[in-house]
Amino acid sequence: MNSIQAVITTIEKSGPLCFLELDAGGTMLAMLLFELKPAFVPGRSVRILFKETEVALAKGPALDISIANRFGATITAIERGAMLADLTLETPMGTIGSITTIRAIERLSLQVGDGITALVKATALSLESTGADSMERDEEGR
Repeated sequence: MNSIQAVITTIEKSGPLCFLELDAGGTMLAMLLFELKPAFVPGRSVRILFKETEVALAKGPALDISIANRFGATITAIERGAMLADLTLETPMGTIGSITTIRAIERLSLQVGDGITALVKATALSLESTGADSMERDEEGR
């Protein structure tokens, strides 16, 4: 599970649906949740959690797509299995992982040292509190 430190900057609500913007060390991320916990307010420090399988990879900027969260990354390691590969990515927010198919690695000709764009849907993120009430958690918004 990927874990990134961030601060909630904006919350927009429409009924039980909440759209959040978060600042993860200068990288802005977007998140969509249902029924946000009261502890999560603008200015609050949180951990953003998302699965390695939710990180898509693209060569180039990948500008014309609907995925809200996209950021530059450098591949620092690739562990190949029979069908899947586990990639380690260095991003402006820190190190994260991505699990993708060997076929995708080969189709994109990905290698250690390559610069890529990492993409994560707003609905794939969940929040965890970093304060005294660190058991407070909001699950992914699907």
